[in-house]
Amino acid sequence: MSAIDTLIAQISDPRLRERLAAEWDNAKKEKKFGLVFEDHLPELLPLHGAKPRKGDLVCRRQGALKDVWQIKSIHAGVATCVKPSNEAHPSEPTRAAAEPVQFMVDELLVVREFGEPIFPALVPVDAVANGPLDAPWHTLIEADNYHALQLLDYLYAGQVDCIYIDPPYNTGARDWKYNNDYVDGNDGWRHSKWLAFMERRLKLAKRLLKPDTGVLIVTIDEHEVHHLGMLLEREFPEAYRQLVTIVINQKGVAQGRLSRAEEYALCCFNPGVTLAAHHDDLLSPDRGEAKRFQTPRWEWLLRGGTNSRREDRYGLFFPITVDPEQRKIVAIGDPLPPDQQPDLSNLSDRRTAWPLRTDGTLGNWRVSPPTLRLLLAKGYVKLGGFDEARGTWTILYLGQKAQKQIEAGVIEVVSRDEVTGEVAVRYTETQQRSIKTVWHRATHDAGNYGSSLLRGILGEGGKFSFPKSLYATRDAVAAVVRDRPNALIVDFFAGSGTTLNAVNLLNATDGGQRRCILVTNNEVSAEEAAALSARGLQPGDADWEAQGICRSVTWPRSKYTILGRRDDGSVLTGEYLTGKTVEREKARSFTQIGFVDPLQLDTLPKKKQVVALIDGLPQTLVKEPCPFIVSEDHKASVLFDPAAAEDWLEALDGQEHITDFYIVTPVKRVFDQLKAQVVELLGPLLVPEEEKRPMSAGFAANLAYFKLDFLERERVSLRRAFREILPLLWLKAGAVGPRPELKRGEPEPVLFAPEGSNFVVLLDETRMGRLLKSLEGRTGQPSLRQVFIVTDADESFKTMAQDVREVAGKANPGLAVVQLYRDYLLNFMINKNQDRAAGHTDIQGARA
Repeated sequence: MSAIDTLIAQISDPRLRERLAAEWDNAKKEKKFGLVFEDHLPELLPLHGAKPRKGDLVCRRQGALKDVWQIKSIHAGVATCVKPSNEAHPSEPTRAAAEPVQFMVDELLVVREFGEPIFPALVPVDAVANGPLDAPWHTLIEADNYHALQLLDYLYAGQVDCIYIDPPYNTGARDWKYNNDYVDGNDGWRHSKWLAFMERRLKLAKRLLKPDTGVLIVTIDEHEVHHLGMLLEREFPEAYRQLVTIVINQKGVAQGRLSRAEEYALCCFNPGVTLAAHHDDLLSPDRGEAKRFQTPRWEWLLRGGTNSRREDRYGLFFPITVDPEQRKIVAIGDPLPPDQQPDLSNLSDRRTAWPLRTDGTLGNWRVSPPTLRLLLAKGYVKLGGFDEARGTWTILYLGQKAQKQIEAGVIEVVSRDEVTGEVAVRYTETQQRSIKTVWHRATHDAGNYGSSLLRGILGEGGKFSFPKSLYATRDAVAAVVRDRPNALIVDFFAGSGTTLNAVNLLNATDGGQRRCILVTNNEVSAEEAAALSARGLQPGDADWEAQGICRSVTWPRSKYTILGRRDDGSVLTGEYLTGKTVEREKARSFTQIGFVDPLQLDTLPKKKQVVALIDGLPQTLVKEPCPFIVSEDHKASVLFDPAAAEDWLEALDGQEHITDFYIVTPVKRVFDQLKAQVVELLGPLLVPEEEKRPMSAGFAANLAYFKLDFLERERVSLRRAFREILPLLWLKAGAVGPRPELKRGEPEPVLFAPEGSNFVVLLDETRMGRLLKSLEGRTGQPSLRQVFIVTDADESFKTMAQDVREVAGKANPGLAVVQLYRDYLLNFMINKNQDRAAGHTDIQGARA
């Protein structure tokens, strides 16, 4: 018994004691531990384009959204309204009975209360097609995200690989609304409202994720990070949760105390998730370990440096036969006897490669013919380019180090060319790294790669507060779907459209066909709303809506980045960083130190004076007798004495990391000869750098833009809404191929089987034979994914579904047969007093 129970027991008034005891018992049952917040009134959505009808909830256009009435009747343009009953809100005090009031219909605005049954449709607004028409389409939905999530639940429950969202940060700076009112720092309930707002959406979002491998990523800052963490712990108890710290502003934002430089990404990994390792762990220095993660190096077969003349190794002077058309090495010849000279008269036909040095003299190869034949059989030898200066081919091979790394599993053979036989190799994942929980990359800067990048796309007129860095978003999404080339990604706080931009960039980099669904409302900022209202405009007016975020930012950005140009024809300038490391050939640097005679460098102090002029080379490397400096730890090398050139070249052999060479000689001819020998010895310098992609190239992608609308239940029940729900069927089937349309006034067909699509609709169940016949003769079309059958007869539907599977199931694995419109109606018969899970138990029967 608690102290409160003891105190209650001491109350002498039996009625008061009994009432307090009962209240305390109820309080103990309802007490919550951990995260506790007020649920608040349900959110309300104004429908500016809807015509008020009997039974609708409405508010006055010039009044408060929360002041809701219900229409009892409409006559002669006048609506008789009453306050709605309070049955759905038992926690609220009962409202006093109010007399009916009358309003002009024109001054009323229809509202939807979150939790009411809805019957959504998608109205096509626009589209951009810049990729193959048979490729899956991205989707942009202009809508409040709560109802859009209900729609997505119908379309993609349990199918989404990654949800990435950037919700309002609730900083107190009027950056979001609750029931049409901005929530600012003066609102004492702002944290509670934010949690109620997020809770409703996360409950729906959870249903979208693949139950085993789905991942939710929510970005946030310090204002709500701890509250959000507790909310996610409650809503995703089965998930493994991690917090990622992302440096988005290295300069930091001073707030009178510590200077904030970061934001956070809270990740919820469903139980079966494992993340692929990557060459960039997003924390280690960008290029600090670059050498370790380069593509394995193919070495020159032509020997350089010491013992590189024919007379040094006669057994390594032999011809290699080449097929120049197929760029293939055909045969390895035998060594030419020392007393014979090679026939170099036919080099122009490019069918024979000899080991010819850069100065035109005869050289030798690095390995003998038997060894080279074994390497060729393994695919470890390949043809390089034809060297016009030498008049012969460059031959490349995987040296002993690379061969040993292949045997040890450090390097793996990825593929083998069917024509040439040469292998493609890469470092294995033992050379990759797990992504860290702290990210520090210059590309994650929200100023340069968020705000500035967006202005570069939209122009100075395209304003949006605090867009995410394109590359921070890409790296977050890629961490989850890098090894899922056909992943489905959802962002229901789409904002400026960064997530779609990032997914398109990821697809362009690795050839994936990931699909992205964006949801955003079309709100204007507080400042813009005030200016528009001053002009006599209101939400729903064309000029007002044109200033909304979806129409002025999200859609233009998405369209322009896909096409690589703006509506006025101007092309996007700048380049994307693909995140992919490639190797570029770069000339090594050679410097002639001609102002010093090598003979004068006869003491260590004098040599140190020369080294002092070279960046990055410490004087401690100057040690007796020191005719040259070659270090495995430094990128510069110095030759003090040209007389020691042979030993210097031998020391340089295999030191591909050295990029800068300093040769002490006043004689230009000596400098040029030594330079040529070093180039021949080490081959081209391969420098890893991040691949870039011109923004003007756009993306091979397609995007459909819709606005969410609501249907009357009667229209759906009477099967009079096929044209309106047709976009939903296309999306439900995977948004493959051109979006089919049934134009207004066009009669509904008996069988709807659009060309190039992967779904079929039977609208007249008496024509089942026609459907089966069409399925039998279906050729040259995408694999069938969905068959919709319009019928109210449950038992008949089960029989028809079985017939469809027998005819088309083998040729179309995973084919789903859906009972329309029952499946649609059951899914959206959701109200605030109905158990969500029970509703979905019934729905499964409509998807036999």
